[in-house]
Parts: sequence; structure tokens; C-alpha cells
Amino acid sequence: MRKIELKQLEYFLAVADNLSFTKAAEEIHVAQPAISQQIKYLEFVLGLPLFNRDNKKVTLTEAGELFRKHALEVLNCVDKAMQVIEELRGLERGSVSIAMSSTVATILMADLVREFRMQFPDIKVKVKEAMTIESIQNIQNGDLDLAVVTLPIQEDHNSLSIEHLYDEDLEAIVSTKHPLAQENIDSVTLKDLTRFEWILANSSNGLRRLINDACSQRGFCPVVSIEVDRISSVKNLLIYSDIGVTILPPTAVLNELSLGLVKKIPLKDARIFRSVGLASRPSNLLPPATIEMIGVIKQICYKYPERSFLAHPANEFER
Repeated sequence: MRKIELKQLEYFLAVADNLSFTKAAEEIHVAQPAISQQIKYLEFVLGLPLFNRDNKKVTLTEAGELFRKHALEVLNCVDKAMQVIEELRGLERGSVSIAMSSTVATILMADLVREFRMQFPDIKVKVKEAMTIESIQNIQNGDLDLAVVTLPIQEDHNSLSIEHLYDEDLEAIVSTKHPLAQENIDSVTLKDLTRFEWILANSSNGLRRLINDACSQRGFCPVVSIEVDRISSVKNLLIYSDIGVTILPPTAVLNELSLGLVKKIPLKDARIFRSVGLASRPSNLLPPATIEMIGVIKQICYKYPERSFLAHPANEFER
């Protein structure tokens, strides 16, 4: 069987995209006769015409449509292979994509991007905020390299690598206008909070599931007055509510705490905490840039143990 070269696939795709030999030649800076010659060679090797050339109008034949699909796949595979090789050559090029919840991003995102860019300035970093469910789905379908997630993962994760990073306590959060803030109390029970309007994220949020479980263990189900789909909305509503209350990691409201807009109150009858971890494809399938990103995340999480969100590093508590 006669060989087909990558150059010929590139010429073919240029014509297929433009449906014009002249425009294709201009796009890839090659003489038109050269493109025509290479297309004729491809058609000779394949034994079928790839283009209809009637009345100077160029269209793809059925064989051309099918060949275009596979030519794209071949060139995409070559591009991916070249990217991996480039990354192996000193991480001079490449990219890494990571997702995290908004509550984790408040603490981790700025430090992570700054530290990674200092170590690997030529690697492109893509960061998005997403809930754990969405992040896991994006990793599994190949749209995301890794994610900082809330553990445990509810979905089947046999195809994933999951690693525990740290634990973080949740506390009652109220506005500074709230009666509990005015009373200046040191702690509160979950039952005490039922006297007020609960503002919580919906049940798809990992924090909401932790709160529901803790309340269930104490014999009641929280009656939620306002339910939203994002933690940022919870915070915005809480600031302007005189009687609203929520339960969050204090790190989720660091800015609001520093500005004196909200107050955190520890829970005295329950310890609600979330476990935060890393999710990715299995390590043997990860490109070098992603492996380096994982290393930087761990470096940040364990480098500053005095920070509130690292008060309980991984494995400190028995499960």
C-alpha cells in the first residue's frame, strides 16, 4: 500500500475547509499546482475522488466527507503527541486545566496560579470554578485535567485517582446585624439555629449534604427558607439578612469576615467538616504539566499549616 504523508492530509483539509484550491493555497502559503498534485495523489491511493469539481465549484464527495473526519483525528493525535513530547523537554510548552469550588478557590486559586507560574512560566494554566459533580464529569470526558473536590466522591470513580488533601470545619455564619452576633455568644447548637431562617445551597452541593447528614443525626431536617445553587449567592443573601443563618467553612467568607460583614460561630453539639481532595485521571495517564500542578497544590496545602483552612491536614482524624 502506498504511503500517505501528513503534509498531504494538511493540504486536503485546507481544501476541504475552504472548498477552494485557490483559497487553500493562500491559507497555507503553497502554490496551487502543488496542492492539486497532492490531492490527485491521495485520490489515486484511495481509489476514489475526494472532491467534486463541477463548474469550478468544489464540494466534498461522500468519500471526501468520510476521509475528512479521519484526517482530522490523525492530525489531532499527532498534535497531542507533539505536545506531550514538548512537555517532556523541560516543560517548555503545554497547558493544564484545573477546577475547584468557589469556597476552595477563595483560598487556593491565587496562591496556586502564582506559585505554578513562577516555577513554569511557559505552561498555560486554565482555572474554572465548578462543583464536585461537574468537575468529576469533566475529568471523565477529557475536558479537565484535575480538580480540587469535596470527598467522598458519590459517583463511580474507578477510572479516577482520588487523593485526600485536608479537612476543614464548618461553622454557623451570620451577618453582624443578626441577633446571634449581637449576643456575642461563643458557640451555638444546630437546634438553636432552627429559630432562624436557613439560607443554604441546594442538595447538589457537597456542603449541603454534610449539613443534612448532621441534622439528621440529631433528629431533625433543616427547614430551608432560601435555597440557591451557588455559595456566592448564599453569602450575598446572608449579608443583608437580619435573621438569616448558614453553615459554611470560614474560608468561604474570609473577605466578609475581614470587612466585618459577617460573624462565624462554632457549633458546640456537632463537628461538621468537609474533606477536600484531588481528583484526576490515573497518574500513569497524566501529562507532565498536570503532575507538576499536583505537586504545587500539595506544596501550598502543607506549607502553611498555621492558615485556618489547613488546621486539620490529611489523616489527622480517624474516619
